[in-house]
Amino acid sequence: MRSPLARIHGVLRDIRYHSRRVERNRFDRVQGAGFVLFAFMAPLVVWRMEDLRVRESGETLQWIRAYDLIDEFGRSEGVRAIEIEEKDKDGAWPRSTPLATAEVIQRTTWRGWPLVTKDTVHAPETVLSALPACTGVRRAEVERAVQRLVDKSAPRHGDRAADAQGQDARADRTRTHIASWIFSSGAWWVLLSLGLAVALAPLRLGWFLYRRGRNAVRQGRIDRCHCPNCGYNAKYSILRGRCPECGSELYERPDW
Repeated sequence: MRSPLARIHGVLRDIRYHSRRVERNRFDRVQGAGFVLFAFMAPLVVWRMEDLRVRESGETLQWIRAYDLIDEFGRSEGVRAIEIEEKDKDGAWPRSTPLATAEVIQRTTWRGWPLVTKDTVHAPETVLSALPACTGVRRAEVERAVQRLVDKSAPRHGDRAADAQGQDARADRTRTHIASWIFSSGAWWVLLSLGLAVALAPLRLGWFLYRRGRNAVRQGRIDRCHCPNCGYNAKYSILRGRCPECGSELYERPDW
């Protein structure tokens, strides 16, 4: 009774004995070397795409209106800033003089292709749009009032990940996505290998047609008892097995 290991060994031996040996030509070797080379090049391509493929987006976090509050006697009570809704930025307020409208924008930079491998969330940026009533003397006061409100609202502008890591919401935050890095490297590996295969396809086809045509000509010469190499009529040659013209072997079968 043969052991299971011996039976498996016998089956593998029979497979090797009856299997047809596949010959690799030069194109197969080039493609195999490229497949291995692209495995090391893919991470470099992903790293380079972080500089070549850059996209930006912006999100409005807050709308602020700076105004001069007027009392019932028409006297100014000082510059104040308050958070408003976007739909109220152009509306008129009673007993006040609008001075400026500020928009707090947070920009995000996305890097990488086909997936985003790195993103940078920039610090909130305040864009101040002064109105005609905001003269040069009052502009500094308006900016201070707006900045105080922005600093007060800064904790709401951060995300949970930044808060968990103790990062400042007013500083730039850069994150690297490891899963996207791995997937993008695999995608570039496949794309580069397919590109090499497509580039080699016309050469493979040309080489295949050339060999088929050459073998067809050689077989036709063999059928007519001519030399397969130079076409000399060796039917009545006194030399056996060799062409008297070129010295090549006669009646050899072409390599299909």
